[in-house]
Amino acid sequence: MHRFILFILILCVVSTAFSQRDYRTHRRGMLHHTVYNTGELGRVYDNGVGSILPGFSSMEWPPNSSMILNRVNYRGQHNSFGGGLWLAGTRPGGRQYVYCGAVSDGNGNPTTLLGVSPISIERIENYPILENGRINPAYNSDEAEERIVAKWGTQQLGIVVTRTSRAWSFPGYDSFIIYEYELENTTADTIKDLSAVWTYALGPSMFGYQRTYNRWGEGDYRGQNGEGNQFGRFDLKRWMSYNHDREGRPDTAFFNQWSQPGDRGGLNSPQAAGMMMLYYDYDRVARKSETQQIWLTNGDSSGAFDINNKIKQPFMLRYENGNLPATKNQPTLDPLQQRRTGVFQGTSDSLRFRNQLIPYDPANWTYWKGRTRGSTNLSWYQPVVHMYGFFPFILPPGETVRFAVADVVGYGPGVAGDRVYSDLGGNIRAGVDAGTYFCPIPSWYDTLQYPFLGPKPYIGSTYLQNNPLPWYVTPGVVSIRDVADRAIEMYTGLPLAKYDSLQYEPADSTRTMLRQRKGRGYYNTVPIPVPAPALRVEDTRSAFNKLVWYPYVEDFTNANANGRLRAPFMHYLAMRATSPLGPWAVMDTITRRDQRFFEDSIYTMLDTNSVEGSYYYYAVVSVDSSGGKSGMTNMRSHLTQAPPAAKLSKVYVVPNPLFVTNPEGGFDARGDVADRIKFRGLTARCTIRIYSYSGQLVQTIEHDGSFGEAYFQISRNNQLIASGVYYFVVEDESGARTNGKFVIIH
Repeated sequence: MHRFILFILILCVVSTAFSQRDYRTHRRGMLHHTVYNTGELGRVYDNGVGSILPGFSSMEWPPNSSMILNRVNYRGQHNSFGGGLWLAGTRPGGRQYVYCGAVSDGNGNPTTLLGVSPISIERIENYPILENGRINPAYNSDEAEERIVAKWGTQQLGIVVTRTSRAWSFPGYDSFIIYEYELENTTADTIKDLSAVWTYALGPSMFGYQRTYNRWGEGDYRGQNGEGNQFGRFDLKRWMSYNHDREGRPDTAFFNQWSQPGDRGGLNSPQAAGMMMLYYDYDRVARKSETQQIWLTNGDSSGAFDINNKIKQPFMLRYENGNLPATKNQPTLDPLQQRRTGVFQGTSDSLRFRNQLIPYDPANWTYWKGRTRGSTNLSWYQPVVHMYGFFPFILPPGETVRFAVADVVGYGPGVAGDRVYSDLGGNIRAGVDAGTYFCPIPSWYDTLQYPFLGPKPYIGSTYLQNNPLPWYVTPGVVSIRDVADRAIEMYTGLPLAKYDSLQYEPADSTRTMLRQRKGRGYYNTVPIPVPAPALRVEDTRSAFNKLVWYPYVEDFTNANANGRLRAPFMHYLAMRATSPLGPWAVMDTITRRDQRFFEDSIYTMLDTNSVEGSYYYYAVVSVDSSGGKSGMTNMRSHLTQAPPAAKLSKVYVVPNPLFVTNPEGGFDARGDVADRIKFRGLTARCTIRIYSYSGQLVQTIEHDGSFGEAYFQISRNNQLIASGVYYFVVEDESGARTNGKFVIIH
């Protein structure tokens, strides 16, 4: 009986912990990412077969990118199969392992997280403008606009992890998210040989992959037979591990359309996506006398210790395929016998920093000698999973070790000028060209030839020589390197610098600028733009959408920005698109108190081009006197509606007949616009029944709302209906009826 009660108590504890698993999503900037109070990042981890669930962004950039094309649901521009943090440490009872995300079963499928107990999660808004349009008196310009604080325990390891992640909407600073990790020892034991490994599964961008192969997965990303289209790299100067596509995977069907100004760009995989280390707690790194690792006695430790007898970091840089079972991962967390990736030691290693196509930077070899060498021979063969490890740390009871990491996404790996710069991109796994690196750095400005790459001997694209940047890329902040430099600026408070020749050093940040802040960033030096106004979109009786906003942002001053306002307000840009991805067009430029639109202390603007029954996207952007713009934080989607009919009379269908090749444009979140017909003349509440030519009931629609209702040709069995003649009957609440017919031609 006692055993049964104990079992029930254990079951209750486990169930309670499981029920506490929760998530929040960063949506403030251009980079959207879902974070959990279990340590997981992005989607629930697997090797790609599970796709993306609606509403769960996984390094999504640009945002709001899901769409339906030719009856196929594309989840959007997500750049990750999932990620997380792995931990291991030694207590008196032995070595303990924890997988806070990025763990699967032996076949790459999702599995239960190991050793994790979720505790809490909270999303904190710090917006300069309130929902009512007024300036937020509590706005703190020294903090991020959006914070998510997640906390979880690690059961047998005894560490409680607090992760605070931050995001901004400032153009140029909206494509990274900064995470600060605090690992607190809540036990009475000193935890020794603590290992922390950030594991990210990167696949920029899965939209392009799905458009090509109609599925998610890592298969095409692996460089087998010389045909892989993904490349893993490590940026030596920025401590950044990232992936990029071979050529951005141009879309064959919509390339010309999407390449127009204000649109999304004709490349389906333009992203370079990765993570970088901004800070690690050097003071907590164990000295040689404080670690029990056996590998320290062999030659692989040569040069691995600094002048303080501490192991040089990072400890490990490794690539893996998407299958990550715990049994496979344990050696990564437990280097008792040897390191998974060795160190740069001698002359043969120094050759990795030389390339006949680019200038040799001897500072790279001087700095990286003795640090982890990385499994660069796998960075084309299996570049999906990036493991970024730090080890060994010593953590006494009640003490905390801290790290700061940034997610970064850019429009390609480099810009035109980066081809003179080298990183550890590469290399060939085997054969006569083994050891060859993919340098110089490619970009979407030029196609670079690499003869040793087999049937596809090139990387890069000339896209940006002939086409504009897409609307979601800030000019001057194009590549992942540009984004990374601004993440460093935001975190450290240092002036903006281009870290192509300047070495970023997270440990220096620890000992100097960040020591007094205990590893917490500054966040109070970058210029702050005039924010966008709060916007609402309303219906009108004429079915023209009406934009409404208040003028309070015009009074946003240096006092509100703590002296860091970029420039004072100048005017607004009212913008419209038929899809959240564009093309975005400027409807009008509205000056301060513009008499055309400003009356009774409020701005109103009619979109006389809006069509009843169609979705539109709107934003009002603030522009300052220097030409700088606010973020598009007030983007609103709106289904254009006319008031319902007063009584039921004639209901008609448009277009009728419907040709699937009908070139109706726009975007509809409910289905493919090519399949959409619209019932017009409806009362506020009525029932639409659709019948086949033989009289079988095909679908029933309960209408509640406006003058019209969209129907996407889906039957009660969730199948697309066939070509033919269909009849409909509409009945309202009073019992009044009307009927008609429509024709579908596929």
